[in-house]
Amino acid sequence: MAIAKMKKLTLISFHEQKDQLLKSIQELQNLEVVDLHSTELGDLEISTNDVDQLQTTIKQCETQIDQIESAINFLQSHLPETSLLKKLRTEKQVFTLESLSAEVAKFSTKELVNHLLTKQIELEKIEERRQKLTEEEVFFEHWNKLSFSKKDVQNAKYITGSVGTVPQHIQNQYINQLKETDLLFVEEVYQNKDEHGVFISYDLKNEEEAQHILNECHFDDLTTNFVENPSVALKKLKHELAELQTTKEKIISKLEKMTTEEWQLMLADEYNKAVLEREKSKLLIIDEKHLFVMEGWLEEVEVQSVKQALNKSLNSHDYSVLVEEVREEDYDRVPTVLKNNGFVAPFENITEMYNLPKYNEIDPTPYLAPFYFVFFGMMVADLGYGLLLFLATFLAFKLFNFDSTMKKNLKFFHLISYPTMIWGLIYGSFFGFELPFVLLSTIDDVITILVISVVFGLIHIFVALGLNTYLKLRDGDKYGSVADGFGWIMILLGLIILLVGSMLINNQLLSQIGGGLAILGVLSILGATMLASKNKALGLGLGVYNLYGVTGYIGDIVSYSRLMALGVSGASIALAFNMIIGFIPPIGRFTIGIVLFVALHALNLGLTMLSAYVHGARLILVEFFGKFYEGGGKAFKPLKASEKYIQLKSKNERLRDGGI
Repeated sequence: MAIAKMKKLTLISFHEQKDQLLKSIQELQNLEVVDLHSTELGDLEISTNDVDQLQTTIKQCETQIDQIESAINFLQSHLPETSLLKKLRTEKQVFTLESLSAEVAKFSTKELVNHLLTKQIELEKIEERRQKLTEEEVFFEHWNKLSFSKKDVQNAKYITGSVGTVPQHIQNQYINQLKETDLLFVEEVYQNKDEHGVFISYDLKNEEEAQHILNECHFDDLTTNFVENPSVALKKLKHELAELQTTKEKIISKLEKMTTEEWQLMLADEYNKAVLEREKSKLLIIDEKHLFVMEGWLEEVEVQSVKQALNKSLNSHDYSVLVEEVREEDYDRVPTVLKNNGFVAPFENITEMYNLPKYNEIDPTPYLAPFYFVFFGMMVADLGYGLLLFLATFLAFKLFNFDSTMKKNLKFFHLISYPTMIWGLIYGSFFGFELPFVLLSTIDDVITILVISVVFGLIHIFVALGLNTYLKLRDGDKYGSVADGFGWIMILLGLIILLVGSMLINNQLLSQIGGGLAILGVLSILGATMLASKNKALGLGLGVYNLYGVTGYIGDIVSYSRLMALGVSGASIALAFNMIIGFIPPIGRFTIGIVLFVALHALNLGLTMLSAYVHGARLILVEFFGKFYEGGGKAFKPLKASEKYIQLKSKNERLRDGGI
């Protein structure tokens, strides 16, 4: 249970072997390629071969992936939707890079993408045309009663006419003004809340006066829109809209049957993303005229699998490989891989939430796991809630297929269902109902639960200080181990013994031992700080300032009271919900009461578990990590495939799913 031991692998081979070599490494998914240009080799007069061409290839790859994903999104929007349960129960198909390449070669990705993108453009044009026609249809619907076209007035010698609108106004001022003038003949065709639609005719000899009146009334001339009679135009519009709808339905009908093409696009997406990752890794490699040099990090246990893969894919005379130990100067560059057993590994998420440890640090996960395990259970503390969490995660594992990350998260929640049930038994709580046996009551034993919470907190802090002491001693900082670790252990332990001796068992000797131990801790911190400093007076001042940190420890200890507070509050809320349902008459209790019971307890379950998750993490990240842990490590990012739609078959036969 520690940080995996890493090795540095340096590989030299001919340019002709580069693609095959990268494929072999990508299939193993266990080697992170290092950017050699940022190392001392980057100072040599050699550089990446054909950088411009390589970057062009990468851009082409990215463009093709974007087009494929656009085609997938477009096609999936028209395919029958697959239920979530079916998606979760469908296992990903397994491919090697070779079989994936062979499968993609069976069809033309470019033609398929172009075909779908063409259909997308067709549908977009149909929609644009439909919207335009719909607007025209709405327009002519208003004028459907009018038999008029602009050619009716174009060649008139004595009388002309116009069709248009005038806006609505208080007391219909504009429309009444038009109707009252003797110069105009006005026929009102329609009226709505915004405007009046009118046909207007007048004698051509009065055109100037008529136009003046029309302008005063804000007449909007729409005559040019009436190329033909509105009823005829409407008939043509409806016919064209029907044709557009038929064309659209035919296109969509074909798209709905393209499930095979969807799968082909998914394979093409996986293939091109794998190619893209290999091309990007070439930017990290240093080339010279005939050879290239590649460097990477991998776990020590994976070295043999890489060598075997190279032997299978390349002739032994075509490459040279060097495996080295990690040097101290590489500690900031080497990635961190956490290796823990089945119980501890799911809690790595808590460590990653803060920061991965550096390669030369310790992995804090084995030390935080048992505490988080207990803390979460203590804050939720209900047998019914724990059983629900247990069954939900257990059935999810057995019925559905998840990727490795999701399986790890599920296992985390499965594990913390056990302490939830155990503490539920201790508190005697089952969905807020009291069990026949109660070891600690959340109503009567609140002070006892508070004391237990503080005791757990003190143990937590002591472990953190103990780790601090160990790490400082390991790094040769003996004074720091006393000033930041062991000295505080003596102070806190001494104060605890002092309080127990004076307040609980009234033992003067025990009180004196506790007081002496606390004083010894104070003196050791002052002494260690002075000895560590060249300026003794300054060291003494720093020691005094360090002792001021006792207020922080008091705050830390008080912070653990949340273990009691959340456990008691969750139980009290559940009890209150049950009492509310109990007030409902018997008939309603077994109808609406059941619905309320499920809804209210689901709410309490969600809030309680969210609070326990957040506050449990806070106790780890602040009170625990703050005493000894720095972090700042790099995540391991091996050359691999995306595995969004498929699972890449690895020659490495280790179990990768982390199931229950």
